[in-house]
Amino acid sequence: MVEVTNYQGRGHMDPEHRNNALTAETGRHGGLKRAERQSAEERSALARLAARSRWHPREVQAEREKAQEINYIIQQALKNGRQLPLV
Repeated sequence: MVEVTNYQGRGHMDPEHRNNALTAETGRHGGLKRAERQSAEERSALARLAARSRWHPREVQAEREKAQEINYIIQQALKNGRQLPLV
């Protein structure tokens, strides 16, 4: 049998990753409350991102890192009082 692992290398079937009933119920309840506040477009976008993260984790991680880098550059430029380049 082949063990399936996620991008971080942890097996999803490992015993320490199983939730107890209270934790699962709390998480489900919070997820339902979150979904109530979101529009259909937001829920759809999150579902697309989640599916893409499962099937292409390295690409999604690279995009997140690039977005974090851009955010950092913008914050530094604003902190130093410089105008952002219009590229």
